Amino acid sequence: MANVDILTSAEPGAKSSIRIRGTSSLNASSEPLIVVDGVPYPTTIADDFSFSTANDEDFGALVNISPNDIASIEVLKDAAATAVWGSRGANGVLLINTKKGRSGKTRFSFSSKYDVRNEASTIPMLNASQYVAMIQDAVWNTVNDLGFSNSQSYLSLLFDTPEIGFDPNWIYFKEYNQDVDYVDEITQRGFSSDNSFSMTGGGDRANYRLSLGYLNEEGTTIGSGFERLSALLSINYRFSHKLRITTDFSFSDAERSSYWHNPRGQALTKMPNMSPYYMNEDGTRSQEYFTPNSYFQGTLGSMRSTEIKGGVFNPVAMVHESINNTNSSNSRFVFNLNYNLLRGLDFFSVVGLDIRKTKNKRFLPQTVTGVTWIDPWFNRSADMLSDNVYLNTENRLLFRRGIENLHNFIATGIVQTSESVSANYKSEVSGNASASTSDPTAGGTIADMGSGSSKSRQLGFIGNLHYAFLDRYMINMGYRFEANSTMGANNRWAGFPTLGLAWHANEEWFLRDLEWWNTFKVRLSWGQSGNAPSGSYSYIGTFDSLNPGYIDYPAIEPNSIHLNNLKWETVSQGNLGVDLAFLKDRLRTSFDVYNKLTVDMLQKNIVLPESSGHSKINWYNSGEMRNSGWEYRIDYDVVRNSNWTVSANFNISQNENEVLTLPDNLTDYKYSFENGAYAYQIVEGNPLGSFYGYKYLGVYQNADETYARDAEGQLIQDISGDPVLVRNGGDPVYPGDAKYQDVNGDGVIDQFDIVYLGNSMPAATGGAGLTVRYKSLTVNAFLHGRAGQKAVNQTRIDTENMHGVQNQSAAVLRRWRHEGDDTDIPRALYNKGYNYLGSDRFVEDASFLRLKTLSLKYSVPSKFLDRFGVERLDAYTTIYDIFTWTNYTGQDPEVPLSRDDGVAYLIAKDKAYTPKPVRIAFGINLNF
Repeated sequence: MANVDILTSAEPGAKSSIRIRGTSSLNASSEPLIVVDGVPYPTTIADDFSFSTANDEDFGALVNISPNDIASIEVLKDAAATAVWGSRGANGVLLINTKKGRSGKTRFSFSSKYDVRNEASTIPMLNASQYVAMIQDAVWNTVNDLGFSNSQSYLSLLFDTPEIGFDPNWIYFKEYNQDVDYVDEITQRGFSSDNSFSMTGGGDRANYRLSLGYLNEEGTTIGSGFERLSALLSINYRFSHKLRITTDFSFSDAERSSYWHNPRGQALTKMPNMSPYYMNEDGTRSQEYFTPNSYFQGTLGSMRSTEIKGGVFNPVAMVHESINNTNSSNSRFVFNLNYNLLRGLDFFSVVGLDIRKTKNKRFLPQTVTGVTWIDPWFNRSADMLSDNVYLNTENRLLFRRGIENLHNFIATGIVQTSESVSANYKSEVSGNASASTSDPTAGGTIADMGSGSSKSRQLGFIGNLHYAFLDRYMINMGYRFEANSTMGANNRWAGFPTLGLAWHANEEWFLRDLEWWNTFKVRLSWGQSGNAPSGSYSYIGTFDSLNPGYIDYPAIEPNSIHLNNLKWETVSQGNLGVDLAFLKDRLRTSFDVYNKLTVDMLQKNIVLPESSGHSKINWYNSGEMRNSGWEYRIDYDVVRNSNWTVSANFNISQNENEVLTLPDNLTDYKYSFENGAYAYQIVEGNPLGSFYGYKYLGVYQNADETYARDAEGQLIQDISGDPVLVRNGGDPVYPGDAKYQDVNGDGVIDQFDIVYLGNSMPAATGGAGLTVRYKSLTVNAFLHGRAGQKAVNQTRIDTENMHGVQNQSAAVLRRWRHEGDDTDIPRALYNKGYNYLGSDRFVEDASFLRLKTLSLKYSVPSKFLDRFGVERLDAYTTIYDIFTWTNYTGQDPEVPLSRDDGVAYLIAKDKAYTPKPVRIAFGINLNF
């Protein structure tokens, strides 16, 4: 699908991130509306799903149904097509229709697929001896810079640290005299099994379809898995030629298994000479995890935060012993009624009820962290519960009238309502009596507790008129008037018009007789839609308790302002498209250009000056942003006969994003001068998702290069006339240090030397497919690619900095050691200097072309199956994510979008996520 980008995670059961025609909002949702069987499907899509590569399996996971229950998928992009869905469809609409019953004798269907998956080779890391040598090199370099008299603590680290001293008399010598590949320790061969069964049948008035599905996945990281049981029942009943009803009931129960904290980053940087287990006297491993409370790399207690980001733990114990299990059940009921009131006048009614229950259980035992019983992270457990109910209704009157086969009118009036109610509860306890006791109610100290509830409503009135003359010239006009309870009282209601024109040029006299030209359709549309803030009570002002109170009395203080005048974010979109078909529809192509303009952008949590008496504004309207681009697709049935079918398709699209205005100068700027940090700014004229940092020029090779020069290239001298050294921040540089561009020529590398480095928006996305069938054999291949996307390789930052005691990648073996070393990697420098500032050294081109699927299918001849009463039998094998062409140095160029703390927008940052494994699947489809 052109210009629809989906990013999926390799973790079993993980959600996906979807963008249709780019990101059109700063803080309001940019996810499309998902509609299943005519009813919106509420789902929280994580920050990481590309429609261009998704298959039924991916879409099934998105809406928690078996992929074999999906009948069709359609994407609505332009404003005229999405208008009926109002603000919820502002970012596009994904329509998923499930299979329905068929009248006739009862038919059965069974499908089964099993796949195995293996991760690609991991990042090469230092072995134990190389790691120790790197640490010693880094400490000696720091000592030489500071001088021996100022380096006693560093010298003590070097000579008095048994973890890297290899002292055979030390009690833990065996535990610290190993060579461990921690990534290999937490990785396994994954698998999945997906089975479904369905039956359908019925008579003249009624038919039904019942399906059952079971999915079981085990990820390539130990401890990760997903299990889902699903059921779907659809019943159609025709009471008369005027009245018809359809009821759909679906149920799913899913369990996702994971770990308290993602272990992969820790597994990469764990010191390789340290064993994950206590060692026996004979040098073999015991069954007891080795997680000392204090050791060379620190402890969880010395580095923890609320979510132990960067905390030091035993990754092997994390995947085996920690718990992070989420159980979610979803019951969904959809009722459709069609009634013909009069000739040409029909009434349609849809009611959808969605009930969801989610329970999350987490446990972090002491065997993972090594902390003592007085620590708040000792045997920590947490329970979270949430209940959500969604009710959607739509009532529609549709009037059709034709006049002498010249004029056709369709008038539609629609009333839509939507209501959601949610309640949640959480409790977190530390100090459970035992590492085997994970229940928060079993005792311990309450670390966190809370509950909440919310309710939101939407109401929309839609009028639409469609007129066609000679079925050749068409015009469609619509207007939607809607309200949302999340808006302020003064702007709760808003109206959004749409207009669409179409011309079937192939019906004109000058093209009608061209048999080889079958379709020539021109489409032009324009429309507006609104975006509302997330949350149920976005406009309501809040207060915080004042601690300490006022003159020993309890007190409260204003926090956020009440927002009566908060406005809708408005998206205006124009679209021009052409559809062509030739050679009896064997060659089909389409081309679209579009322009989306977002005004009154919703910005979140704007900090206010203290003089205002408030700390922030929850939401604020400010600024404009544009997404513009084009989409092209071509399909060609090269050969089509009884024995052979050869067909190919290709699509490519481009989207350009630009922040046009920020009139109130409310840029999002989060930066501090420190290693590994980038500046994330919203700058007029640049795309959203941009990152800013320093230009990396390599390594200072000798002392002469370390002297500062002004913008004209002249040496900068002190008051004595001596040349001064370049300073990275406040530290003078020495040979072997990182060299950055001094933009302003003042001899100091600081925030005034920050420049634009790139953005997370791909310049182009595309794909190509080829299908070849010869009699009963079919081969299918699909390629997917992305060009021009930049990504911050955070994994390289973490594994090439040589600044601390974390293990590093084998790339640092090329580090600078002596003058004359031809390398782009600075010297090792322990706890000093700025050799890995956020720069273009770690910003990489994540362009790629990937062979997503290669499939071989054999359909057993029907003549043979007829003997056994079997209607159809297919057997197939498919290989997924086989090969990738890319210059990206990370494990996977499909870098998911993530949101850094305090940053408004999503950026592409590679954080050592589980890479996509190569999957080999085998399956059968049986109909009888």
